[in-house]
Amino acid sequence: MNLLTKIATSLLFIFIFSAAAAAQNSWTGSYFFEEDGGRNAGGTPIYIVHQLDIAQTDDGLIVTIQSNGYQTSIDLTGTAKAEGDRLLIYFDSYGENNVFESYEQGDLLFTLEKKTVKGKTEILTHWNKFQPIVPKNETSGKVYFKKTALTKEE
Repeated sequence: MNLLTKIATSLLFIFIFSAAAAAQNSWTGSYFFEEDGGRNAGGTPIYIVHQLDIAQTDDGLIVTIQSNGYQTSIDLTGTAKAEGDRLLIYFDSYGENNVFESYEQGDLLFTLEKKTVKGKTEILTHWNKFQPIVPKNETSGKVYFKKTALTKEE
């Protein structure tokens, strides 16, 4: 291989690695999803807040999910993998404040998908093992999580 071919090959690998890193970094930040299920028969509000935090580490993207509210205390950690406009979120372990244990390591919890609608980026959620608490929110492919905090990269 001549010098020019080696340089071109090296630049190609650098470009591919940079593009993959940028795709992952665009997902970092905090997201929230609020569920309002009205009131139960006794008049108690059925309200749950889900917080999703995504951070970049040397080993890739890590996530924490905390859901708190009406009869809900979920505390999960996991990993995420960017594939094009999608982010697949996998279960790894339970946090200290988790009440029920219904996931196994490696379970696909849900997928986020960036889609541009009328010039604005929306984040669609595709549910898997992790499901919303309020039944009216069970339809996949809708906007549930909204980004709340920007990172230095953005």
